[in-house]
Amino acid sequence: MYHISNSNLNNYLLKYLSHCDNIQLDEVLKDNISMKDFKQKIRKKILENHPYEIYYSEHEKAWRTYLYDDTKKNNRRAIKRNSKENLENFLAEYYIEQDELQRRNNMTLQSAFEEWLLFRRDYTSAKTKTIKENVYDWNRFYKDTELSDTKLKDITPIVLIRFFRQLTKDRSITYKRISNARSVLNGIFSWAIEEEILTHNPLSDVNFKTFSYKPVEEQTDNVFSKQDVKTLLTYLQGINNEPYALAIQLAFNLFIRIGELKAIKFEDIDYINKTVYLHKQALVDNDLNDDLSFSSRKVVVSDYMKGYTSKGYRKEHLTNQAITILKKAKELNPNGKYVFEPNGKIMLTDTFNERLKKYCNECGIQYHSSHKIRFYCASTAYDGNNIATISKLMGHSQVATTIHYLRNVDKGNDSIEAFEHLGLC
Repeated sequence: MYHISNSNLNNYLLKYLSHCDNIQLDEVLKDNISMKDFKQKIRKKILENHPYEIYYSEHEKAWRTYLYDDTKKNNRRAIKRNSKENLENFLAEYYIEQDELQRRNNMTLQSAFEEWLLFRRDYTSAKTKTIKENVYDWNRFYKDTELSDTKLKDITPIVLIRFFRQLTKDRSITYKRISNARSVLNGIFSWAIEEEILTHNPLSDVNFKTFSYKPVEEQTDNVFSKQDVKTLLTYLQGINNEPYALAIQLAFNLFIRIGELKAIKFEDIDYINKTVYLHKQALVDNDLNDDLSFSSRKVVVSDYMKGYTSKGYRKEHLTNQAITILKKAKELNPNGKYVFEPNGKIMLTDTFNERLKKYCNECGIQYHSSHKIRFYCASTAYDGNNIATISKLMGHSQVATTIHYLRNVDKGNDSIEAFEHLGLC
């Protein structure tokens, strides 16, 4: 018999309830019913559906009944206990366990995905942002497909090979996007193995190098140019009474993430030594509800820095221009806890980018998101030899990550000029 631990019993009762045709959830849960009464109602419904008589045997001095068993004569086997209560408890647990076994055997990829999400929420360190990305990838690649309706136990490597070959045949999807989609399946199958629903991950037998992918163009020019930054900063200096204008200027003076920028407190600033201590990040978060919807967004200030390593906690030098910006921010927000609090609240990344786009449009330059400011800062500071220093300032744990941030900020595209300098010392 499949065993259900006490810690999971309540969850299994809810699952059992959800697919018993004659039991209505509203009926059981109305009036804030206690878990004890809830279990009693479930137990009563289960026993009402038991097809055999429960009776007392004077001869055996025990309570008896039968369970269906096609290996026995008359397709049933006798069950007996020393009390009626013990017998009924056994029957209730037996039917719940049988129902759970059947549910697990018939579990589709869709239902496994839903349970995996809740597992990630309750038993792993996965952030809601990551879970939302999982949902996005699921909806884009798997939702309402034949694969999503396939039972887990019927998903073989060849089923997956045919699915991904069809998905990538027109080369419209990059390898990175497929990798994200692949990670969702990997997570589901790994969970199913842990739950003993599967014994093997079929995705491990799929060679993703055999599929066709959309070519990825180099992104070396996808960043602000020096001239555009000069134009933007000059424009922003003229509207220094706006918190977002100041925040954008400060971002160009530090090697900082937008979440770290939003979480700077006035107490983190050391004007004497000209440093700012980066040790928190402000994130927009929300919760995954039991029905797989997401709660309203909220701002959370976290002590954990991106990358979850000590490299994220760092002090950065403040230029004279950065100090001027911070002092102006103090004038605008004299009683605030955080440096940038438009309308008395920590600014949102979305609003930051909306303002950045607005300012770019107003001064006639190409818009790039706040994240590309970090690309610009790393690229302009790089001199060919100081990559380790820049990596430390960026809060990266690996230099390879920093190299990814190096871009062509000069936007030089004059091939004739290149030939003119060819061979010159």
